[in-house]
Amino acid sequence: MKTRLARTAGFCMGVRRAMELTLAAAHTEQDKVFTFGPLIHNPQVLDLLADKGIEVLKEIPEPGSQEGGTVIIRAHGVPREKKERLKKAGFSKLIDGTCPRVTKVQAIIRGVSKKGGNVIIVGDADHPEVVGLLGHAVDNRGYVVSSPKDIPGLPNLEEVTVVAQTTQNGAAFLDVVGALKQKFPRVKVHNTICEATHNRQEEVRRLCRDVDGMVVVGGRQSGNTKRLYEIARDSGARAFLVETEEELAADELASLSDIGVTAGASTPNWMIKKVMRELSGIRSSKESRLGYILRQVFRFLVAGQVLVGVGAASMAVAASLLQNLPLNGSLIMAAAFYIFAMHILNQFLDKEAGQYNEPARAHFLNQFSWLLIGSGIFAGLCALIICATLGILPFALVTVMSGLGLLYSVPVVPKFLQKKLGIERLKDIPGSKTISASLAWATMSALIPAATLGMSDPANTALAFFFTLCLVLVRSAIFDILDVQGDLIVGSETIPIMLGEKRTKTIMWVITFGLAAVLFLAPILGQAPTLAFGLLLPVAGMAVMQLVLNRAWIMPGALSEGLVDLNFWLAGLVALIWAAF
Repeated sequence: MKTRLARTAGFCMGVRRAMELTLAAAHTEQDKVFTFGPLIHNPQVLDLLADKGIEVLKEIPEPGSQEGGTVIIRAHGVPREKKERLKKAGFSKLIDGTCPRVTKVQAIIRGVSKKGGNVIIVGDADHPEVVGLLGHAVDNRGYVVSSPKDIPGLPNLEEVTVVAQTTQNGAAFLDVVGALKQKFPRVKVHNTICEATHNRQEEVRRLCRDVDGMVVVGGRQSGNTKRLYEIARDSGARAFLVETEEELAADELASLSDIGVTAGASTPNWMIKKVMRELSGIRSSKESRLGYILRQVFRFLVAGQVLVGVGAASMAVAASLLQNLPLNGSLIMAAAFYIFAMHILNQFLDKEAGQYNEPARAHFLNQFSWLLIGSGIFAGLCALIICATLGILPFALVTVMSGLGLLYSVPVVPKFLQKKLGIERLKDIPGSKTISASLAWATMSALIPAATLGMSDPANTALAFFFTLCLVLVRSAIFDILDVQGDLIVGSETIPIMLGEKRTKTIMWVITFGLAAVLFLAPILGQAPTLAFGLLLPVAGMAVMQLVLNRAWIMPGALSEGLVDLNFWLAGLVALIWAAF
């Protein structure tokens, strides 16, 4: 079965911002954290926030009656009067999580009504966003219209300004505007439908022309999710609306060969991924048995970190030849075993975040836990034994790294420093996971071969170390950006969370172009073999994957992860071809 995930599926900017503000408050604020009303229309997210101790504030306390705490205004926004009451209630902090797009509509309504104008809001009268928008109309100069049928009930006005609920159906909005122009002499229109909403709806229409069925993931109380389902249904495709993967009708879906998947603006990535995982396990009646088996084998190799282990061996080949060192099978195997063990065992240490970042992998870990843990321990011991046969220095380096790895999730910071530093474990150091993994790759690929076989040229060793370090840093940052939602939930301080996604992407491009410049100039300056030119290929491949994933040309999953790691294989292949000629 072929599945196509819409690029626009999942959290919109406003919902994502509100979620990030709420989760950040939950991890940093000492007092109780509240959201005024349900943060978003998704029951799974609301359950998650409740588990984090975040309470839903249903009524505004009397002025001065609240003893501290943080209250967050949800993405839909609130009427002005309620915002003022929240400020006077006695909360120690008020965080406005209103979507900036909604704030813009509020400003239009406030500005027009202050000047004596009348505003018509096209949307669902009971929707929290519309209730909030109406509360920004001065002197009750706001009216709500859901459809052309509501227009006869409006008073006779000389001039009206029309705005839209940001998640309104574009076609329905135009129908209402057309009817309003027939009733009122002067109509000024502000199409305030969020571009993300428009793009999401248009993508569903396009997808429905190419697929047999469309699965829409999201809460049934979410207006924009229901609109996506209606658009899919009206476009002629077989439409399915589900809140969780458990609601998928496997028997009905098995009769389809091409399925599109989209999700409402309040649907988290992990729920979309769970649905995608469940769909991937359904064998279409039109899919060959061989094709199904090959697809499952590939997923096993990716989730089981086999591709990463082979990638580490390939990087050891490239780094050795870049240093003009002879290839040594024991060193290559040591790198493969150690990196495989590190990635396998780290998955179990980060199991909580994995439930949200990679539900398919989390399911895989639960299914094969003892096999994977056993293979990870076995591979780690193999790496130690191999390095012990190579000499004291390689063995010492691997032992130290293994020791730090074992201590990574253990409280090692003295209690009197824990509060001051804000960390208990090495794991709590911001960005430590990305940096430590990159250093481990570079050490196994470049330093240990140099320590074992002798450093032929310090400059070449430095270049090999730098090449491996940068390539793995970029790889790690790519996945850290994709995993932001899950890491925020569990409180992991990754580089994208610490610096922001935009800055992280800028740093990734600086590293990529910096590495490319060094590899290009080093042979010209006589500081490296011509192999450095060839290694520009995997650097270019990693740059392409950054672009592909940033623009959602390929969605996160086994395929995208395999393509990213394929650049390590490419480095080894280029090095072997260079050595042969």
